[in-house]
Amino acid sequence: MRLALAALVLSFATGALAQTSPPPSSEETRELVEAAKATAKATRESLDYVRVTPDMLHQILVKLDKIEGKLDKVENAIKDGNARRR
Repeated sequence: MRLALAALVLSFATGALAQTSPPPSSEETRELVEAAKATAKATRESLDYVRVTPDMLHQILVKLDKIEGKLDKVENAIKDGNARRR
């Protein structure tokens, strides 16, 4: 019981200490709002980047597979040409 009472008194004292600082001025509030907007914009851009990147990587890998297939065909044609010459 004493422990609960001590915790209650401590929580009220902590709340009172937090309220002793002066409220932010309108300029500080405006700066905080602008900072929050900038953070939201950066977060939104980051999410867009995260969504697009895997798709782009997939497209690049598909194109690399196609290039690899064409290179294999060229390589095989060169080998066939060299085998016919012998």
